[in-house]
Amino acid sequence: MDLTNLKWTKNVKHPNGKSWAYDSFKGGDLFKLNWKDDTNNANKPEKDNLILLRQKGYVTHLVKVLDYRHEREDWFGDYNIYRIVEVFWVIDFNELCPRASSDNVLGYPEARHYQGGNIMELATLPTFKEYWDINGGFDGFKEHVNQMLNLP
Repeated sequence: MDLTNLKWTKNVKHPNGKSWAYDSFKGGDLFKLNWKDDTNNANKPEKDNLILLRQKGYVTHLVKVLDYRHEREDWFGDYNIYRIVEVFWVIDFNELCPRASSDNVLGYPEARHYQGGNIMELATLPTFKEYWDINGGFDGFKEHVNQMLNLP
């Protein structure tokens, strides 16, 4: 799979904190990827950028941004900011594969500790650069993600 536009990662969680977020969406599905109270952060990804979504220590989705900027739900509350995304890959929530753990997919153990719901640009994360600058660079990382997620 062409991962040229893979630039981001985002930690997500279900509002109840127990269930998996976005677990009902399969490959090809579209959904609203939510943000809490930060329109600037929600607008960082450009149209066609790819995002690795992480939760509970796993990469659970690879999604593509389909719109140009954030939208806002009419209701007032947390997580009413969103971007429309398309699912390219999703984990099997019934049989979690160790290969899809955050530290395996991103390639280094510190990745498991990335917190918060803001989008993070992979290339600017110090721990990402520290590991991947000496292990094949960003192209090496993209090849690694292809292998870990068994992408076509």
